[in-house]
Amino acid sequence: MTIFLLWVLALQSLTIIGWGLMQRDQMIQFPFLAASVFVGWMLPQLVGLTNNLFLPSGGLDKTIFMAIICLAAAWFGYTRNSRPAKLFWWRFDVHRLLLGSIVLSLLGAFFFYQVGLLAVGVQAETGGQWTGAITIYVFFAKLLTVGMVIALILHLNKPSWPTLLILLCDLMFYLDRIIIKGRRAAMVELGLMLFMALFFNRRWLPPRWVMVVVLVVGALVINSIGDYRSTMMGEDRTTWSGAGVDKILEIDYVGNLQRLVSGEARSTELMNAVMNIEAADRMGGFDFGVAHWNAFIKAYIPGQWVGYDMKESLLIDIEKSAYIEFSHVAHTGSTSTGLSDAFQSFWYFGAIKFFLIGLIMSRWYRAAVQGNIVAQMILMLSVTASLHAITHSTHGFFMIFVQLITFLLPVLMISRMSKYQHHVLCRKSAMGYDIRPIR
Repeated sequence: MTIFLLWVLALQSLTIIGWGLMQRDQMIQFPFLAASVFVGWMLPQLVGLTNNLFLPSGGLDKTIFMAIICLAAAWFGYTRNSRPAKLFWWRFDVHRLLLGSIVLSLLGAFFFYQVGLLAVGVQAETGGQWTGAITIYVFFAKLLTVGMVIALILHLNKPSWPTLLILLCDLMFYLDRIIIKGRRAAMVELGLMLFMALFFNRRWLPPRWVMVVVLVVGALVINSIGDYRSTMMGEDRTTWSGAGVDKILEIDYVGNLQRLVSGEARSTELMNAVMNIEAADRMGGFDFGVAHWNAFIKAYIPGQWVGYDMKESLLIDIEKSAYIEFSHVAHTGSTSTGLSDAFQSFWYFGAIKFFLIGLIMSRWYRAAVQGNIVAQMILMLSVTASLHAITHSTHGFFMIFVQLITFLLPVLMISRMSKYQHHVLCRKSAMGYDIRPIR
C-alpha cells in the first residue's frame, strides 16, 4: 500500500506541475509551486522513510494519504475560485509610497542586521529553537521585505534612482542571507518576488525550460543545504569562510539526495509528521484549530514586555500526542510540516486548511493580474508563507496577514489618493493590461 500511495502522490504532483508548464503564467501560481515542493522536498523524505523500521505501523501510509488529500484540497481551492479579491482597489500617491518604502527599508535593515548578530548565540544556546529577543527582531525584520516589495513595484512602473538605490540596499541583506548563510526561505522569497513583480508589471516570465532547470537545481540545493552552510560559514558561524564557487561545486548534491531517498540520511521533518499523525489518530486528541491561537500568542505576544507568566496563561494546553504515545521528541530546530498540524486539528478533514490557502491565494492572484497594486504586494509577501504551510506549519500563512496589517496597511492608507488627484499609481488604468495568460 505504501508504494501505491507514493506513486499516487508522485503522479498527482507531476500532473499539477504539467498544468503549470502548459501556460507560463501558471508557473508562479500556488498549485504549481506547491506541487514542486511536494516533489522536490517531501517525496524524497517519504521514500526514505519506507526503509525506517522504527516507524509506528500504519503511520507512514496515513501521512502519505494526508499529503495526497492536502495537495488535492489546495488544487481545488485554487482552481475552483473564479472571483478576484474585491478589497483595496485604491490609487496611490507615488511620492508617499516611495517615502514609506524608504522608512520601512531602513527600519527593516536595522532589525535584519540585529537578527544576524543574535542568530549564532541563540543557535548555540538553544540548538536552533529561537526564543527571546531575537523573535521580536525577526518580526520587525519583515519591514525590509515590505519596503523592498513597494520599491520593486514602483521601479518597474517608472524606473528611478531612488527606487533603484532602495532595491540595491535591500538586496545586499538578502544576498548575505542567501549566499553566505544559506537561508532557503530567503532564496525562495526573493526569487518569487522578482518573478511576480516582472510578470505583474512587465508581463515577462522565463521560458519553461529555465523553470524546469530551476526546480531540479533547487531540489538538489535544498536537500544539501546543511553541507552548503558548513562550506560557506566560518568557524565563528557569523562570517564568510572564504569558500568560492569551486568549493560549492564540490558538495555532493546528487549523493545527498540519494542518501535521503535510500533512508541513509535522516528525514527529520517527515518523521515528526508520521509520529504526530499516527499518535493523533490513535488517541483522538485533536485540537480543533486551537493550535493557531497558541501559535499566535507565541509569535506575537512578547514575554519580555507582558511577562512570561502572563504569556503562558494565555496559552491553551494541548496534549503532545506523539510524546505521550511514542515518547517522540522532535529534533530541535526541525519542523513538523503542515500535514501534521492540519491532521492534529481536524483529522483528515484538516485538509480544509489547504483548501482555504488555495482559495485565498487564487483570489489575490486574480485581483493582481487585473492591476490591483495591493493584491500584487500581498501575493508577493505571502507566497513564501503559503509554501511554508507545507514544509513548516499552516500557522505561518494565516499569521502573515498580521504582519501585513501592521506594516503594509499604514503605508497604504497614508499613500491612498482619490482618483481626482495627480501623481497616482493605479496600474490597471495606467497600463491597460491585457490579462490573457502567457502561453
